[in-house]
Amino acid sequence: MQSSRNPLIIGAGPAGLTAGLELVKRGVTPRIYEASAHVGGLARTPADGDWRIDPGGHRFFTRSEDVADLWRSLLPADQWIAVPRRSAMLVRGHYVQYPLVGRHLLTQMGLHRGARGAGSLMWHRFRRGMGSDHSGSFRDWGRREFGRYWYDLFFDGYVRKTWLTDPEEITSDWANQRIKPIGWRLSRGVDPMDQDVFRYPRHGPGQLWEAAAATLRDHGVGIALNSPIVHARYDGTTWMLEKQNGTTASGDALFSSMPLRSLVDALEPEPPKHIKTIAARLRHRSLITVAVALSKRYDIPYNWVYTPEPHLRVGRIQNYGRWSRDLSPRDWNGTFVGLEYFLLPDSDLWVAGDDGLGAVVEQDLAALGLDASTIERVIVVRSQHAYPIYNSARDRSVVRVRDYLREHYPSLHPMGRNGMHHYDNQDHAMLSAMRSVGRYFGENVDPWQVNSDLGYHEHGVLKR
Repeated sequence: MQSSRNPLIIGAGPAGLTAGLELVKRGVTPRIYEASAHVGGLARTPADGDWRIDPGGHRFFTRSEDVADLWRSLLPADQWIAVPRRSAMLVRGHYVQYPLVGRHLLTQMGLHRGARGAGSLMWHRFRRGMGSDHSGSFRDWGRREFGRYWYDLFFDGYVRKTWLTDPEEITSDWANQRIKPIGWRLSRGVDPMDQDVFRYPRHGPGQLWEAAAATLRDHGVGIALNSPIVHARYDGTTWMLEKQNGTTASGDALFSSMPLRSLVDALEPEPPKHIKTIAARLRHRSLITVAVALSKRYDIPYNWVYTPEPHLRVGRIQNYGRWSRDLSPRDWNGTFVGLEYFLLPDSDLWVAGDDGLGAVVEQDLAALGLDASTIERVIVVRSQHAYPIYNSARDRSVVRVRDYLREHYPSLHPMGRNGMHHYDNQDHAMLSAMRSVGRYFGENVDPWQVNSDLGYHEHGVLKR
């Protein structure tokens, strides 16, 4: 028996495609509208010949068996590889393992710096024990957790560079999930980092989402690319979406992973002025990933290198060779890295052409000790709404917008990182989509409670 349900989905990233798969599993055929020319969102894998780029460095780790089962169902076992996670911070010419390890901090950068950092940490821990310094800003959280010296050395500059604002203006919520405390393991036995292993598709994260899109199409789901939505009209029972080209589509429910502030702007009738004003405070960072292939081979034993120091414009470096050999041509024996630049959508670097960007990249390569004269390939990937910003207005604004939408649009289901303006990993985006579909079917679940555990950290050991 064919279902009479007729839902619409905005966005073909992890949340939108997962919602589509969940609906199909329940016997419903949705329609999906994606503004860009590709599926996968930030988790796509742009390609240039045999070169493949992961714009964000996507680790496939989850505590949800439903998510893990879905991943396994989309790609066969031989298309998954095990990737040990190795990260470091490049500070004062030293690669310092991240997450931070106490014995490295005390010795690796010199005994003087180690003693100074330990003394600063003890002082801040003493003050915390006395009940002072309880601000919710990232800066105060960082000083309480690491002491002022190590916070200033490792985190202050990095946060300014990547979040494009003063750390005092950022809440600590995302830090509680993303930044692990110092590990004070004194033994030189088994390193916990050796047990931090994640799954990864051989050809990058987009391989998974392209498989998801193919599965949906096999089940008759239409995925319209290059289809930005400009208006979302609701008459109390039916949704009418208007695309930029003027064509429309109607349905009984709307699942949206487009940026929350853009959704509010698109709604008709228009929400009250105060709701639109609140939504307008929600901001995003953009990301430019510059993939550089160097014919010379450099020994960089890390997946990621974070660069907090101000003389480097790049915020983070990916070493694609540590992710998967299949991201580069089979006979390639050089170095393939991705330089990540975090910026606002209207910044000078975002609007600059590739020539202006190239000059910045060459300066950073030189500062990193990488010979720009050995460049063989450069690929630029731009992601406009890559990361929601956690400023002081974010929590209050999102709650007020959420509550308004729930009351006035009961068949509207915001989901995913941008749809909920929440710094989710792709597994959290998928869970919010799964719960949104459950809510559509009358289940007592709350998608907004996904990834609300402040103590959550990514750390995975593969189960064989």
